[in-house]
Amino acid sequence: MNKLKLITFTVIGGLLIAVAGCNDILEDVEPSTSVSGEVVLTSEEGVNALRTSMYNRVIGQFDYYTEYFVAPSAFTDETRNRPGSTRYQGLNTAEGTFGTTHIASWGSHYEVIQDANLLIGAIPDGVLDAATLNRFRGEALAMRAFAMHNLVKVYGYEPGNFDQGELEGNWDAGVIIRTEPTIDLSDADLRPRSSVTDVYAQILQDLSDAKGLLAGVNANNTFVTEAFVDALSARVNLYAGNWGAAVTSAQAAITNSGRSLASTAGDVADMFDENIGGHPEAIFKGVVNPDTEGGGWGNSGPGTYTSTGFLAQLPTQFVVDKYEAGDFRLGWYRDCAAAQRIALNQPTGCADINTGGFSLVKFNGDKGNHVDDLPFIRISEMYLIWAEAAAKDANDPNAAAGPLTTLRDARNAGAVPAFASITEMEDFVLDERIRELALEGHRFYDLKRLQRDIRNPDGTIKMFADSYRILPQIGSGLINVNPELVENPGYE
Repeated sequence: MNKLKLITFTVIGGLLIAVAGCNDILEDVEPSTSVSGEVVLTSEEGVNALRTSMYNRVIGQFDYYTEYFVAPSAFTDETRNRPGSTRYQGLNTAEGTFGTTHIASWGSHYEVIQDANLLIGAIPDGVLDAATLNRFRGEALAMRAFAMHNLVKVYGYEPGNFDQGELEGNWDAGVIIRTEPTIDLSDADLRPRSSVTDVYAQILQDLSDAKGLLAGVNANNTFVTEAFVDALSARVNLYAGNWGAAVTSAQAAITNSGRSLASTAGDVADMFDENIGGHPEAIFKGVVNPDTEGGGWGNSGPGTYTSTGFLAQLPTQFVVDKYEAGDFRLGWYRDCAAAQRIALNQPTGCADINTGGFSLVKFNGDKGNHVDDLPFIRISEMYLIWAEAAAKDANDPNAAAGPLTTLRDARNAGAVPAFASITEMEDFVLDERIRELALEGHRFYDLKRLQRDIRNPDGTIKMFADSYRILPQIGSGLINVNPELVENPGYE
């Protein structure tokens, strides 16, 4: 390892390779992505560059800055194309067994995992002081867990849902687990998909290890902190059905973040504007420089999809109708003319999507160049996880009332009703997650994990919960490179 000087990373269909001077043999293999360039693991400067690369992969790739936030809304009932626009139209219109359009990306997540693995296991002793190395490794463990969960929640069913598919029961195929740094071709291998059970076990182990390494590290939410580890643990445990652990982690995330819910009309309305609120509820946010990173965003960032640019994905009437008068969160909506900032013709057709002609301006290019920071996880989500998990842990639907009341009081949203059943509580929480988390990357996955049908805004069925289309196609490109991969049911 000490002889390692320069390495170039290449990711091919889940086969993670770091090579020096070997890229020529890989150029004709698809799909492939050249990554990062040169990193010196044996110097402090090089390790810092690798750490920066890991974070930049999250804020600098479409699969994270737009696919992560906007696609789960476009694929369900939360957003639709303004007439004349085509962005994410495929996700809007995908129905039942027609086509293969889906929220599906593979290589970008493994690029994050590769950088994380190098930080965790490829830095020689003595390059960094022990405290710094432990912090970097804690960050990397959490980011590996984040990327792996983003993968498995797309490509596999959730624990307990393995009999969901219409074609085959007990489908427990997840994604490839990669935990070792790949330094050269001799380290690379072809692996099958691990089970969902094993993937979740690895994610939770990574988060446990990260929490130990990051204990007390909570000062800067633009990097991974202990509070982010707690928050991601809450999310993962919710998906896994570990209700008590989800409650404990959500409470710890709120406490350790040191953040509180915005509770005035102005503070709530402005929280997503980096020039005013600056994401005060964000447990972890990606900071994007509009001068150096705006180029990749100018035509493809979440703002250009939803407000500041082309107004391609607008909130549906189904979403707008979820709010009651006086709810401070209505401040996140503006009419299309006020939201649009790009030099195009006056937008038309917005009222065809919702009668008020509203755009959802959680992303509105407030930093310039149509760029926004990315609030990947907020404390409001923790209250929603706490509510749902507490009710299910106690088998008492009204155990959700406390955290729901805290959130709704802060938003001026009215009282929480009494629930007659767990299903009634679940319905209310799903609606509250729309009101609070629309366009923040949740809707499709919420419906999927709860085995709910995917519906269009008018209530018609897009995909039944047991349709094989709930999972995406792995695809021949990946399988041709790695024949150890098995296709999801229905696509063979």
